[in-house]
Amino acid sequence: MNRKDLTRIGMAAVLAAMMLTGCKSKAAEETTSAAEQTISEAELTDEASIEIGAYKGLKLTAEKADVTDTDVQTELENLLSAYPAEVSGRAAKLGDVANIDYVGTKDGTAFAGGTASGYDLALGSGTFIDGFEDGIVGMRTGEEKDLNLKFPDGYKNSDLAGQNVVFHVTLNTIKNAEESEIDDSLAKRVLADDNATLDQLKGQVEEYLHLNAENDFFNMAGSELLEQVIANSKVVCDPDAVDQMYDQMITTYTAYAGQYGVDLDTFLSIMMSTDKDGLKESAENLVMQEMVLDEILANEKIEATEEQKNALAKMNGFDSAEIMTAAYGEESANRLFEMGAVYYYLIDNAVRAD
Repeated sequence: MNRKDLTRIGMAAVLAAMMLTGCKSKAAEETTSAAEQTISEAELTDEASIEIGAYKGLKLTAEKADVTDTDVQTELENLLSAYPAEVSGRAAKLGDVANIDYVGTKDGTAFAGGTASGYDLALGSGTFIDGFEDGIVGMRTGEEKDLNLKFPDGYKNSDLAGQNVVFHVTLNTIKNAEESEIDDSLAKRVLADDNATLDQLKGQVEEYLHLNAENDFFNMAGSELLEQVIANSKVVCDPDAVDQMYDQMITTYTAYAGQYGVDLDTFLSIMMSTDKDGLKESAENLVMQEMVLDEILANEKIEATEEQKNALAKMNGFDSAEIMTAAYGEESANRLFEMGAVYYYLIDNAVRAD
């Protein structure tokens, strides 16, 4: 993972760096006492410092993607797959999504993890043990059925491995995307509104795609320019701040790895194409980003406008800056607004590359 990859992490990662690290800017260091300034050269290497380089007139290559009718149609087709219509008058078949209730028992007693209600199961996906999905094929809506099955010998739960069990299944509904249409009924399902229309859904899809395009451009452009500022500057991070960021990243990614049922090294290699050394580099780069952004913020006395705050809130999935502030807390939200304002400043003062 190289520096170019790291700086494309985006505003969310930059915010994480701000909340978790304590690197000081050059301006902050100038407030240290005379006694502190007499420390040895060796000790000085453990203090953060920055000599900011050029950050105006930088070359910008990132461009905002256009949203086409084809993009809207593709997103509608994706929604059709995610929200298939119910079908009736026939039995369930492979390719359907069966909404089911089920209770699994061993020797007449329900076992942990073997019960669910309103579960959407794609028939043919291989999600459940052998025989479960095939047993639902041929059932009709409202039908109940006992499936006599056996867990595989190598099943991860040793209490169930190789055991005979019975699943009592109730088929609630059958859904199939191929038998659905992109019409008003799709809009009603997606928007959970019986009065919704396809035109309303198209409008929301188009707005969503434009927001994504704006978000992607903002992050790509800001990251591209921030990378140039870092290259133009002399930045020394406090090792303690880097270690703190690294430890937090280790904790976070270890939790993610656990959710996937793999160890940390495997997760980093497969999911992030990196290792712990690359993660250490990521931590240092995030701390550098914070320092550079803070320095520009102080030098230019930048303040986020209300328009910028609301735009940043929408990029983060909120309808307004006010709602985002309520969710994140004032300190965290304002920190992101400040750093977002610096991104806007870099972009506004950049020069489009030929």
